Amino acid sequence: MGRGKVELKRIENKTNRQVTFSKRKNGILKKAFELSVLCDAEIALVIFSPSGKAYHYASDHHTMDKIIARYRREVGQLNSADQRSRLVQ
Repeated sequence: MGRGKVELKRIENKTNRQVTFSKRKNGILKKAFELSVLCDAEIALVIFSPSGKAYHYASDHHTMDKIIARYRREVGQLNSADQRSRLVQ
């Protein structure tokens, strides 16, 4: 027996919205952990709740700061290459 499709729209009931947030937050944190273990991937996940509370996950062997620094370097390299190609044109 399959599940029905969930209509993606904001949940109006505040209590139901909070329960859904909590369950889905736990689910995505679990998936991030599984992906890091199964695929030896570096994972950094940051979630801000509607109330402003922050939740985060970083894969075991790496800290959040190291992963974010690597991300910034990678994005910076992409931006530099894009700027260079524009200059050549």
